[in-house]
Amino acid sequence: MAASDKRKDFMAEDYEPVNIDKWDGNAVKNSIDDNIKNLLKKEYNYTEDFTLVDQRLILCTVACLLSLFAVVYDYFYPFPSSYREKNIFMTGVQRGIAGLGPNDYIYVSSSLPKYNHMYTLQFKFIDGKNNRETTKSIER
Repeated sequence: MAASDKRKDFMAEDYEPVNIDKWDGNAVKNSIDDNIKNLLKKEYNYTEDFTLVDQRLILCTVACLLSLFAVVYDYFYPFPSSYREKNIFMTGVQRGIAGLGPNDYIYVSSSLPKYNHMYTLQFKFIDGKNNRETTKSIER
């Protein structure tokens, strides 16, 4: 059987012409892709490997589960209590002597309520030696 006969058999077998708009680039591309895939499967006996698609599905499933966890966490701990940042604009660390001792941390935050003229500046200091927390605030 000649190569041209094989092509005729391939084209005749299960071939349904697809009507697409030639100016629709996505439809043209998808139609060509489908025909090439069918050609490789039927004429050259390739089988389709779905490993890449399966990996994408697993990644999407993990992302959805993480989103579900975030929604459940936010349900049990609503926004104000779960918001750790609380207007912090500077986080500082003072390393221990030679980097071996415990570190001291400082968090500086500010707030200016919407219809209030009082600016509040808050310093939170955490001592690394005894783990004591000290908070000072200034309101002007």
